[in-house]
Amino acid sequence: MVDRSDKVFLVLVAAALAAAVVLAAGRARVEQGNRTVDIIIDADDARQVAAAAGVALPELLLELRAAGASALAVREVTLGELVAGGRVLAMSTPGRTRLASPDGALMTALAEAIQDRLPQARVETAGSPPGLAVGLNMDQLDALPVVLRREDLRAAGRARLSVVARLSNFPAVSPAAIEAAAAEAEAAGAELVVFREEEVLGYDGLLSETMEAMRRHGLLYGFVEMAGQQGDAALARQLSDGLIRVHSISDSDMLTISPRAAAARYARAARERNIRACYVRLVSRASRDPAATNINYVAGIADSLHAAGFRIDSAVPFVGPEGWPPAWLRIIVAVGVPAGFLLLLRRLIPLPSIWAWLVFALMIACAGAMRGALLEMVVPVAGLAAAVVFPTLGTVWVLQAARARGAGGSTWETVRRAGLGLAVASAGSAVGAMLIVGLYARVHYMAGVGAFSGVKVAHLAPLVVVALAVIADVPGRKEPLKVWWMRVRLRVGEFFGRPVLIVEALVVLAAFAAIAFALTRTGNQPVVAPSGTEIKLRGMLESLLSVRPRTKEMLVGHPALMLSIALALRGRRAWLPLAAFLGVIGQVSLVNTFCHLHTPLAVSFLRTAHGLWIGAAVGVIVILVWRLVFVRAARTALR
Repeated sequence: MVDRSDKVFLVLVAAALAAAVVLAAGRARVEQGNRTVDIIIDADDARQVAAAAGVALPELLLELRAAGASALAVREVTLGELVAGGRVLAMSTPGRTRLASPDGALMTALAEAIQDRLPQARVETAGSPPGLAVGLNMDQLDALPVVLRREDLRAAGRARLSVVARLSNFPAVSPAAIEAAAAEAEAAGAELVVFREEEVLGYDGLLSETMEAMRRHGLLYGFVEMAGQQGDAALARQLSDGLIRVHSISDSDMLTISPRAAAARYARAARERNIRACYVRLVSRASRDPAATNINYVAGIADSLHAAGFRIDSAVPFVGPEGWPPAWLRIIVAVGVPAGFLLLLRRLIPLPSIWAWLVFALMIACAGAMRGALLEMVVPVAGLAAAVVFPTLGTVWVLQAARARGAGGSTWETVRRAGLGLAVASAGSAVGAMLIVGLYARVHYMAGVGAFSGVKVAHLAPLVVVALAVIADVPGRKEPLKVWWMRVRLRVGEFFGRPVLIVEALVVLAAFAAIAFALTRTGNQPVVAPSGTEIKLRGMLESLLSVRPRTKEMLVGHPALMLSIALALRGRRAWLPLAAFLGVIGQVSLVNTFCHLHTPLAVSFLRTAHGLWIGAAVGVIVILVWRLVFVRAARTALR
């Protein structure tokens, strides 16, 4: 069913693809222009390692800097910690606490800090040695973060490490407290802030004040991926132009992971997820030489990053060139999505041209009605539609072509046609992937602010549509609607009316279980984590190929699609719906690779290429085994 209308829709898709390629090239330039990664050492960890090694903290930091560290993360100490450490003496009576210390500079800083963070408290300076009287009980002051640890700041200065401020939220936080914390971070020389504990500063009613204070004091926001801090996503949206993606390995993981594996993990995070700050928790496990162990650990991280093409220095946000991306290019990209939808719809239903154009006009009108909210509404909807339409269109198209071509040819001719079909279907899916890249061509998506919407729908919908199209045996050619409807009713009735063999039921149930399991593995934080064996396999593939392909593409989707094309060529309908159902998984996964908006384009292209050539090789083996086992078995049975 290729008429003038379809040709016009194809031209619109081609124009959208051209615009998307231009936007993708701009995004690639932005990604390649930011190759600086910060290696941040946690000051508390460094202090513990220094104590275990019997060396002074500044001495250890100097060696860590020589190994590749670029920054020291310094946290705020609480008033309770100062009292417990003997730096400050506290005497509390009901409704009043007196604080004293021989360190006059510390008491001056405490007076300012407490007054700024608790404006409602009465703070009086009196006595000799200097003392403070605070109109609150000590239990109300114990957890109050007051000052960045002074000795850590001095040690960072001696080691020529930049400072990363670790600021904490607390129940009595106020706009004045947020301003004081930001001002202190700036005065300490910090350019980057990584918040502590489970909440960002100001959560949840004062996030705008936090954003304004950070902008006022020139502070960047260290957004820790998958940390799940309360308020982190909302603050990231407000500070998207001043955001640094941070990766860290948790304390629990550091108890089991090897330094070599940890170094590779940091390099992979920088290479594949646009991480620009590695927050390094030092190795605290028993060691004969704790200092040497951690110096070698940091050197391994730096070497891995250098090998991946990164520089070690203070991280900077992603910044696009002036006027990028052009809005008109993204509009052209958006027009390609309804055009692709109509191409798919007319492959499934012989819709007359007039009705196709009415549907197209209606979709454009709906997008125009949302003109004022283009980025907020049109982009997610169009992106999801592209993720559903194009892998479905590519798969349906090649299967219909294979059915129309019919049987004939040798085994190797079948293999050749199946491989060509995989390439054509993948090209269709790649068009959808590029349209998604064009729609989401914004710097803040590269920094991890915002995510592709509707991942589960994008995975499931193409599977359902392709399976129904194969079951109904829709030919994809022009014919009267009445004839089309009679065929659909007949084929669907035949499929669901015939007896089901036990082996068929078991295979189908296994396939659905596999799909359900795959859906639990989608997203940045999957419900089911990879097993130890799978992690080892991934590591092996990464060491061999630099970027590992997706398992569901190379071992399931692409081979199954090639087998389904072979079945369609031979007119084998019994197992065709299941093979096609599994085959579209690879096409969905191909598109989904480009839906990870913070993954560099070069990585996504390489991952896709590896998945295709390995999947094609496995597909050849699958077709040969099918021909050897089932076709020859059928011939033998006929004799």
